[in-house]
Amino acid sequence: MKYSLALVPLFLTSVIAGLEDAKHSTVLNNQNFEQVINGQSKGTLVAFFAPWCGHCKSLEPTWTKVAGAFEGDDRCRVAHLDADKAENKALASKYGVSGFPTLKFIPPGGKAPIDYQSARTEEALIEFLNKHCGTSKLPGGRLSAMAGRIPSLDSLASQFLGPAAERSTILASASELASTLKEDTTALAEYYVKVMTKWVENAEGAKEWIAKETERLGKLASKKGAVAGKKLDELEMKRNLTRLPLTQILAAFKYVEASAESVVDRIKEEL
Repeated sequence: MKYSLALVPLFLTSVIAGLEDAKHSTVLNNQNFEQVINGQSKGTLVAFFAPWCGHCKSLEPTWTKVAGAFEGDDRCRVAHLDADKAENKALASKYGVSGFPTLKFIPPGGKAPIDYQSARTEEALIEFLNKHCGTSKLPGGRLSAMAGRIPSLDSLASQFLGPAAERSTILASASELASTLKEDTTALAEYYVKVMTKWVENAEGAKEWIAKETERLGKLASKKGAVAGKKLDELEMKRNLTRLPLTQILAAFKYVEASAESVVDRIKEEL
């Protein structure tokens, strides 16, 4: 059987995967929309699409990757809604959808949505979500090396490179500072204090503990799928804290009698 060439574009459009086939992305409809949106603490990035839309089909591979990076995270979710379905058109109208795809970040609790107007690349979409979700994701779902780092506590941790006599004072300052930080950084701030406390109480024991802790966190962090998204991020962030600058403290311990400047120079040579 022969087909008219005029029908070929329509045929190709019908067989190419579209956003309706996106993996890891939550399928929204007029029945579950509010429940899904209000189930995230920060918000949901929603793609309003139509199955026949060519640009929507082109977006699917990128959308699947971004959705996978945030899968299981209770702060942010990636989702899609077929806005061309009759039962979903009222929702599309409510959110001012006039073309496809339309991407909007929708916070819970009826807060105003935020239009996404940047590039439709994995990197740009993840950067946007990091900004609005308070996350530090990289393409692929892993965290950046700076995730979990708290600059004010980094500064105190670096001072551990100084004379041992000052460490108890620095630990007290770190404990006081940790108690004043926002709730969402509490666990990580306490981890700084935990590492410093072990160091003050038993420096040799702390060296062994940090090495084992780094290995333990690495094993847990490698179990993506078996560990919930937010917990996995916390493990990765703690892992970052056992690397830098706290690993500099490890390297510096045997030089505690030297001046801080000399210690830093020798650490740089070893790293």
